Amino acid sequence: MTQKIGILGGTFDPVHTGHLALAEAAGKVCSLDEIILVPAAVPPHKQDRTITDFSHRVAMLEIAVHNRPSLHVSTIEQLLPYPSFTIDTLNYLRLHSVSPVEFFFISGADTFLDILSWKEYQKVLQMSNFIVFLRSGSNEKELQTFLKRLHFTKKTATCWYSETFKTTLYSSTLSLPTVSSSEIRNRASRGQSTRHLTPEGVTEYIAENRLYTI
Repeated sequence: MTQKIGILGGTFDPVHTGHLALAEAAGKVCSLDEIILVPAAVPPHKQDRTITDFSHRVAMLEIAVHNRPSLHVSTIEQLLPYPSFTIDTLNYLRLHSVSPVEFFFISGADTFLDILSWKEYQKVLQMSNFIVFLRSGSNEKELQTFLKRLHFTKKTATCWYSETFKTTLYSSTLSLPTVSSSEIRNRASRGQSTRHLTPEGVTEYIAENRLYTI
């Protein structure tokens, strides 16, 4: 039986409630069996910024997914060549899957609209389906135009298919928390509360390890 595996990548510096809501919403959109959260070891688009040590980011993710049985953390990008590219992650996951899998890459619309800049983006589109979340009232027309450019055909109001890549893209306009990691870092650096922006255990971890302090 083929497993449906969702993949949510990111820097997770730190993980926040928006990440978790995005992952769990994607699981419901496509009835996923499992969602893997993959922290980037060295994000290619953030090489000019200081990033919290990988071990801390992983520890915060592990705390965040506790008691969330459908969510799991993978540290594979620490094993792969730097910087961390999606194509390398997908290749590794497929190679090391013990049973047949169907991947569903989870992203926001802004991220997907930038896919032409990704390493070997055509192969990425061949190897994984996509679940793309649109913020309320934004990007929908731009996404549709972009999908047509990539030769995706609209099948339903929220489903597009590419005969070229044999890939399905699902779009969703579910209302999700508008939280950013930078907001949490800034608040932590000023000694302000990050309550409700990230799980309580993560807030405690940030304080105990004096992360984001100036």
